[in-house]
Amino acid sequence: MTPSTANAALNQCNSNNMCLWGNNDFAWLIGERAHGSTTFTSLTGERNDEMDSWANLSATYDGCMTDNANGGGDKQGMARASNDNNVSPLNSDEVSSFRTRNGC
Repeated sequence: MTPSTANAALNQCNSNNMCLWGNNDFAWLIGERAHGSTTFTSLTGERNDEMDSWANLSATYDGCMTDNANGGGDKQGMARASNDNNVSPLNSDEVSSFRTRNGC
């Protein structure tokens, strides 16, 4: 049976990882990375420019999302031990890459 609550979808993100979802309320996991990487990873295919919610389950590192591949363009921070189940319409569907250390 598929979980029907937002918490169940948020639980898809493993401890000390940062995750991106393509829809509000942590639905459709499009990216997950372990904390601690300074390298930007680009989202490709149908996952590119689709982020609508995110979670940073690291207690140590702040992450960063960007609207262009390889860390370019507008940046959005992912504070440690935080999440956003419905990003601002101004930031919706624009993330193309993210890193899991050093914030923005």
